[in-house]
Amino acid sequence: MPKLHLAIADKDESYVESVVGYIANNYPQRFRVSYFTKYEHLINYFANNEKSLDILLLCPQWYSQSIPKDIIDTPIILAEGSTDKAFGDWQVINKYQIGSKLINNIINCFAQSNPDIYYKHGSDKKTKIISVYSPIGGCGKTTIAVGCSINSAQGDNSVFYLNLEELQSTPYFFDCESKENLSNILYYIKEEKKNIGLKIEGIRNKDYQYDIHYFSPPDTVIDINETSPNEIHHLIHQLKTSNNYDRIFIDMPTNINEKSISTLRQSDQIILVLSYEDVSMHKIAGFMKELDMLSKRNELDINEKITIVLNKAPFNKNSQIGISDCNGKPIEVQIPIIEEPITISKDNYRKALNRDYNYSIKELLKRVNQKLELQRDNVI
Repeated sequence: MPKLHLAIADKDESYVESVVGYIANNYPQRFRVSYFTKYEHLINYFANNEKSLDILLLCPQWYSQSIPKDIIDTPIILAEGSTDKAFGDWQVINKYQIGSKLINNIINCFAQSNPDIYYKHGSDKKTKIISVYSPIGGCGKTTIAVGCSINSAQGDNSVFYLNLEELQSTPYFFDCESKENLSNILYYIKEEKKNIGLKIEGIRNKDYQYDIHYFSPPDTVIDINETSPNEIHHLIHQLKTSNNYDRIFIDMPTNINEKSISTLRQSDQIILVLSYEDVSMHKIAGFMKELDMLSKRNELDINEKITIVLNKAPFNKNSQIGISDCNGKPIEVQIPIIEEPITISKDNYRKALNRDYNYSIKELLKRVNQKLELQRDNVI
C-alpha cells in the first residue's frame, strides 16, 4: 500500500513532536508526515504546493475558509474534548488519546472518505489461519484460543484474535471500550466497500501487553447471525491478505453450518477441543462422523488439518489417562484441570498464563506448527 501523506498543523509544538515521533517509530510504512507549528508556514505550504494531501490534522484555532480544502482528501479537526463549534464537513476527533487509538481514528476517517479506493498492503508475511473449534460449550475453547494467541505473540509472532461466537467473552480478556466494533466491519462488508483493509485498521483494538489485535464484540448477536458465509469468508480473507499477521486465531462458534464450514475450509490448521465427559466424547464423535460425510461429498476435507486436544483432563502432566483417540483419530495434547489458566488484572487487563497451562499450550502449538511446516514442505 502506498504511504498516506499526513500533515499535522497545531501550535502546540510538544504535542506535534510527540505525535510525529510516535508515527515515525510505529507506522513508518503507513504515513509520510509533514508538520507545521506556525500558521503562516501552513498557509505558505498551500500557496507554493499544488500537490494534494491525503490527511490534514488541524487545530481548531487555525480553522478558516483560507484552508484550500479542494486539495485535502480527508480534513480532520483535532478537538480538545467535546466541542459545539461547527467545522463544516470536516471530521472531528479527540486530540488527546492513546497513540494507537489516535492513529486508528485517523485511518478510520480516511477510510470513510474513500470507501471505494482499494489499497494493497506491501508486507510479505505468510499468514496462517488457526481455528479453535468445539461442538460443546464450556470446554475451555475460548481460553485455549486466547492462550494460543498470547503464547504465539510471546514468540515474536504478530497475532490477530478473531472471535466469531454469537455471545462473546472477549471483554473478559481484553479492553473492549472502543466506540466501533465487529458490527461496523460487518456492515462495511455488506455495503461491498473496497478498502476493507483500511477500515479494519481503523476499528481493530490492540492489547498493549502482547500487541495482539482484536475486535470488540458486535452490538448484538443478530449482526453475527445475519452475516452470510461469503461475508465471513471475505472478512477472514481480508485479514489474511493484509499480510499484517503471522497468525490469526479464530475462536469459532459451537454450531456447524455453512459459515463454520467455510471457516474450517479457510483454516490452515484446526484445534479441536474436547473435555473429559461422556457427553463431550459423544458430540465430538458425531462431529468427526459429520466431517467424514462432508469429505465423501467433496465438500470439506480437513482431517489432515485437525489437532485434537483433551482439555480439563483429570491428571497431572506426568501421568496418563485411559483415552488416547477420538473416533480413530489420536488425541495429541492433554491439558490438566487448572483452576485459573489465565489470570487477568481488571485494572489494566494484564494477563499471565499459569505455568502448567502455558506448558500445555506450548506443546499444542508445537504440534500445530509442525503440521504447518509439513504443509509448506508438501507445497514446495
